[in-house]
Amino acid sequence: MQQPISADETFVRRIPEDAGRERSRGGKAAQSGKRAVRLLAQLALIVAVYAAGCALATMLPIALPGNILGMVLLLVLLGTGLLKAKHIGDACDCLIDNMSLFFIPASVAIMGSMALLEGNVLKFVLVCIVTTVLVFLATAYTVVLVSRLMARGKAVAYETEAGSCPLADKEA
Repeated sequence: MQQPISADETFVRRIPEDAGRERSRGGKAAQSGKRAVRLLAQLALIVAVYAAGCALATMLPIALPGNILGMVLLLVLLGTGLLKAKHIGDACDCLIDNMSLFFIPASVAIMGSMALLEGNVLKFVLVCIVTTVLVFLATAYTVVLVSRLMARGKAVAYETEAGSCPLADKEA
């Protein structure tokens, strides 16, 4: 006589062993496809803002680079809320993650111009070191300034809510 089978055992016996793996592969492929389409759409949006910046540069009476105008336009769109960070976030993350690839053409161009640099290598290295230090310092001071401004903004918000701020009283 055969023993009764529970509902769980019946379910397990009906599904082939590879069925779960096939579904997960199909689900992963669909998810990867959706992510790729989303990245392409976001990249297209970034390129469209860049193209608008270049078009704007050709119409202006003064000479400004189109890529700089495109970045300013992107900043204005993000600042005004017309464009949300979620609309371009994944593409920006992807570009930042692969940023080192954008330095390859510049490195190859420098290697191709070694004849011009042979007599000025020390000057070139000195300029690279000085500008790197200046960028580090500018970044550090910017972070400190923004942190202080944000802390001051939080203290003002706290002060208006509670009537006074113990942290602001200690600093003063």
